[in-house]
Amino acid sequence: MTATVSDRLRGRRVVVGIYLAVVALAGVFGAAVGVLLPVESGRDIQQASFAGIEFAVTPLNFAIYGIVMVGVGLGLLLLAVRFVSRFDDEAV
Repeated sequence: MTATVSDRLRGRRVVVGIYLAVVALAGVFGAAVGVLLPVESGRDIQQASFAGIEFAVTPLNFAIYGIVMVGVGLGLLLLAVRFVSRFDDEAV
């Protein structure tokens, strides 16, 4: 039995693919913010802080920040959906 394209592009693979794309996009946007923030603000911003942790304002740091924040937040949401779906008797 051969799997069709529609069989391969549904379910968990699609969710994982979208998750990875969104996390990668968050990294790109974070890097863009790291480039544009010092330029657009007109001030010499060298340091930023989040939850008491200070870090330098660079594209790499903001990309890592975006990847971690979106990855953890969205990952926890997906894990919660997976956990709750175990209790759905009518799940497809």
